[in-house]
Amino acid sequence: METEKKQSGNANRQKRRNRSKKQSKGKSFSKDKPRKVTQSNLLPDQTKKTFHSNLPQVPIKKVAEPKEVCVMCGKVIEGIASSLTHPEGGHCHFDCVLNKIAADEKVTESQKVSYIGRGTFAVVEQNEDGSFVFTKRIPWENAEAFDAMKKYVEGTKQ
Repeated sequence: METEKKQSGNANRQKRRNRSKKQSKGKSFSKDKPRKVTQSNLLPDQTKKTFHSNLPQVPIKKVAEPKEVCVMCGKVIEGIASSLTHPEGGHCHFDCVLNKIAADEKVTESQKVSYIGRGTFAVVEQNEDGSFVFTKRIPWENAEAFDAMKKYVEGTKQ
C-alpha cells in the first residue's frame, strides 16, 4: 500500500515538473494546436467610450515680452529672457555683452570669454591636458538687478 502511494506521489510530482509555467493546473495545453488569431484578439476592446469634460477651459496667461532696446547696439531685444541688465541701466543683448568683454579684455587664441552664471563672465584658458582655468572673473550684473529684471518680466504677463 505504501509503495503504491509513493509511486502515485512520484507520478504527480513528475506531471507538475513537466507542466510549463504558463499552463494552469486545470487546463490541459496542447502544443500541437496553434491558437487561432482573429481580429478581436489583436485590437483593444472597442466598447469603452472616450470621456469629454464639461468643465470650461481655464485661460492660460500669455507672455507678452516687452520690446526693450539694447543699450549697446540700439536694436530691439526679441527674447528678454536671454538679455542682461546693463550696469548703467537698461537692457542689452547677451551677445553684445560677450563681444564687449572679449574686446575689452584682449583675449588671446588660447583664451575665451565664457558666461559662468549669476551675471558673471570669466576669461577661460584651456591647458594642454584639456582642463580649463579661469584667469579672470568679470561680474556684469548683480543679484538685485537680476531679481528686478525677473519681477519686471513676470509683471508683463497677461
